[in-house]
Parts: sequence; C-alpha cells; structure tokens
Amino acid sequence: MDVASQGYAADREDRASWSRLIDDHDRIAERCVDLVALLQRRHRNCAAASRKLVDLAVLVADHLGVEDDIVDLSALATEADYAPETVERMAAELAALRRDWRVYIGRWLPMIEPADWTEFRAESEAMLDRLSHQVKRESALLYDDALHTGVIATGPVELH
Repeated sequence: MDVASQGYAADREDRASWSRLIDDHDRIAERCVDLVALLQRRHRNCAAASRKLVDLAVLVADHLGVEDDIVDLSALATEADYAPETVERMAAELAALRRDWRVYIGRWLPMIEPADWTEFRAESEAMLDRLSHQVKRESALLYDDALHTGVIATGPVELH
C-alpha cells in the first residue's frame, strides 16, 4: 500500500471511530429516554425495565471500551479552551459517574424486583439524568474536535 493509500485508510478509520462514538452517544441517549419513559408509566414492568437496563449497560460498557482506546476527553477539553479547573472538574465528574454507574448496575441487575420498584425508579431517574448530561457534553467535545481536525466533515448533528 502506498503512502497516499495508507493516509486514506487511516482517515477512513478515524472517521469511522469518531462517527461510531457519536452514534453510540445518540443510542445511549435514546436508551436513557426509553428507560425513563418506562419508569414514568403507571404500570410497573420490572421485566421490561430489566431488559432495557441490560441493553443500556452492554451499550455503555462497549462504548467505554472503544472510547478509552480512542479519546482522551481531558485532552479534548483542554484543546477546546476550557480552563484547567474546568477540565479537572469534568474528569472528576466522569470518574465519579463511572464508579457510580458500576455500583448502580451491580445493584439492579440482573433482575429488578417488584418490591424495589420505587427505589429503583428514584435511583434510575437520577443516574440516567447524569448519564444523559455526560453524553451531551462528550458529544459536543467529540464533534467539535472531529470538525476541527478534519476527521469528519461539517454537517448537521443533533445533540439531544
């Protein structure tokens, strides 16, 4: 493979990776909305909530594995001209969210019990709000950096 072809292949790989991360964020946001909608229904459906939570947990775990290999969010935040204190706070918030997410998933999976519904609902609404906020923040950082570096072309993006 010649040098030009190697550059094009790397470019394609970068585009696919960034595109995948942004798509993952969209899918995570959609799953959060779906689960919150289920939680707000009058009828308690523990089995459906468990399935949705498993689906979300698998998606988040897969996404984090890819994200950790590709992106240093602290570096992106620094490049986006955030103050050092803001970058430190963002990194601490992300670390706390990851830790709390593991505890949350460990507590509520594999099956949510009907007797625990009220507590599950309250914890889930708070956790899903945090997760959704993080996804929005990361999407903005990723999209802005990908545009800036030319990894993706300018185009419309919805940051839910």
